[in-house]
Amino acid sequence: MAEGGEDIDLVEDIIITPFSRRTFQEKLDIVRKGRPTPTLQSLSQAGKGFVRHFQSSNYERYQWLTGSEKHCKLYCWECLLFASDRFGVWSHTGFANLSCLTKAATRHQSTAGHLQAMVLLKTFGDTRVDLQLNEQARRATELHNEKVKKNREILKRLIDCVMFLGKQELSFRGHDESADSTNKGNYVELLSFLSESNTDLQYHLSTNKVFIGTSGKIQNDLIYAIAEVMGEEIKMEIKKAPFVAVMVDETTDEGNAAQLSLVLRYVTDTGVKERFIRFEDVTSGKRADDIAAMIFRFLEENECSVDKVVAQSFDGAAVMASGLNGVRAKVKERAPMALFIHCYAHRLNLVLSQGASKLKECKVFFANLNGLTAFFSQSPKRTQLLDDICKRRLPKVAPTRWQYTSRLVNAVFEKRVALKELFNHLLEHHDDYDGDTVLMDDGFNARLDDFEFCFLLETFNGIFNYSDVLFGILQKQTLDVQFCLTRVNEFCDTIERERRRFSQIYDDTARISSSPSERRGPAQGDPRTYYQQLHSNILDNLLCQIRNRFQDHEKCMFLSLLDPQHFQTYRKKFLQTAFSSLTESHGTLFDLSKLKTELTVMYAMTDFEGKSPSDLLDLLKACVTVTIPVSTASVERSFSALKRIKTYSRNATGQTRLSALASMSIENYLLVELKRTDRLYNRVIEVFLRKERRKDFVFK
Repeated sequence: MAEGGEDIDLVEDIIITPFSRRTFQEKLDIVRKGRPTPTLQSLSQAGKGFVRHFQSSNYERYQWLTGSEKHCKLYCWECLLFASDRFGVWSHTGFANLSCLTKAATRHQSTAGHLQAMVLLKTFGDTRVDLQLNEQARRATELHNEKVKKNREILKRLIDCVMFLGKQELSFRGHDESADSTNKGNYVELLSFLSESNTDLQYHLSTNKVFIGTSGKIQNDLIYAIAEVMGEEIKMEIKKAPFVAVMVDETTDEGNAAQLSLVLRYVTDTGVKERFIRFEDVTSGKRADDIAAMIFRFLEENECSVDKVVAQSFDGAAVMASGLNGVRAKVKERAPMALFIHCYAHRLNLVLSQGASKLKECKVFFANLNGLTAFFSQSPKRTQLLDDICKRRLPKVAPTRWQYTSRLVNAVFEKRVALKELFNHLLEHHDDYDGDTVLMDDGFNARLDDFEFCFLLETFNGIFNYSDVLFGILQKQTLDVQFCLTRVNEFCDTIERERRRFSQIYDDTARISSSPSERRGPAQGDPRTYYQQLHSNILDNLLCQIRNRFQDHEKCMFLSLLDPQHFQTYRKKFLQTAFSSLTESHGTLFDLSKLKTELTVMYAMTDFEGKSPSDLLDLLKACVTVTIPVSTASVERSFSALKRIKTYSRNATGQTRLSALASMSIENYLLVELKRTDRLYNRVIEVFLRKERRKDFVFK
């Protein structure tokens, strides 16, 4: 008769993992140990003026009786191991009513199920059941496996519905999911639609009462299982990656909660990856210490060593980018090789916005443009007129997205004549509009003829044509820092060349607008000289902002080692200064002598000229330059997904569910790639079955 902690663990273990799911050797070990007989001192029942306690003598009275100290309940040992009813009182739930113990025990030991379990226990081990199944047992196994196969196919259809809704960022639940409802929510309605062409699914939904799969709990379990499988795949990629870069940003969701988004950038055999990891609610902890600790916890959860972190990329907020007490400094303390990269797209946005706002004339110009957009957006009637005459709407300006301003400049530049026609139409039909509309219409009409407005419109249209291209480059995942720095330098050269276009801009403006002398222009001096100085000041301000914002080239000097435009020069003289920069910042990551030899060989071969660092990955497998991010565009894209997932009507979405749904939406390419093989379903089902399910999904 065994006692002690081992007995408690044994009964508990059998309740959690049923006897039928174990290997033959595990079953044999359990049978040899025998039934546990704990004292169950906590098992008692209050009566009228007395307390009834469980007596250990019952174990001798009933040779099949056993107990669980953990659950403080009684079980039948034979039924716990071999009962066909897995959810019976004596085999699963447990018995605790001491006042009826004698009556219930006598009745139980006479049941057919108990007698059958006793026979199975007595005969267990006489023959290798798993090798010498009789015909009846073999047939039972076949029937069980056929049932499991059908059940797993049904479960796969449930997984398909979850993946479809998650990937498409659609809501799952309906407002009214009752039987009489005409709209039970996307998940139930999608299952119903699929069942029209799937007889097995239709039979399951119409007849099954145990596990239908439409409850909110099952939906959440499937969502979490799919997200966990995707997370495991990402974790495997991170383990294989030689270097990792951390990209973090924060936004406010629909529920006014501060959401921190974490993206990791690394290189795999298939190229550069920027993977979304999760959202974290940081409403109560926005300090640098809290965010830095959260980043390291993310890395630890994904089994990423801090020694692999070679870069960190944030926006320019003080709490993130400060080199003294910001997140940047906190991360640098534990990951000394984590080079800080201020998002290049944010830098360019600041260059254009601050460079333009330095001059009074430019500030007035952009204020007029914003007013022009507001004039139409605030009235459906005006918007309709804009659609009819201009055939194009004016984009709304976002203060944090300067490329939207460039689109507005381009739209007004191209549709200036049509806009004048629209404003003249408004003046001709002034009786149809209120006084404020007519007043603003007259002002905007005059502004479109104003020389200074037209001059600045053409000036900025020329600049923005190049800046929009640069914005697109800086937001691509696959490009490296050196390539983008080269494009920034080319943008500076383009701005310098714009100086030569002054005469063309001035003459073109004079042809389409009023004379500069007829407006409030300079009180003294030649107007041409004045506008040439204004044009020069605009370009000087932009160039000054670019040099200030992108002045940290020196810390990235080692990136020039893979600049294909200078390979011919490096052939004659190795770039030792840049190589020393790499040695100081990331020297411990490389076999430096081997790396120098590889670079020398690469410079000597003409086949590598003109290729980007991402093209050279086959030669330099541990290419740290490709891992360093250029911008946090992937983080910004996760915010767009957040706003689509957590809407006003889905504001109650929990944090774990939010991150899981965001993973399916943002990493949909990974989801589709995993779905192409059947292993996605098997892995999701395996995770889903970690909880006990009231249906057979496991093959014997």
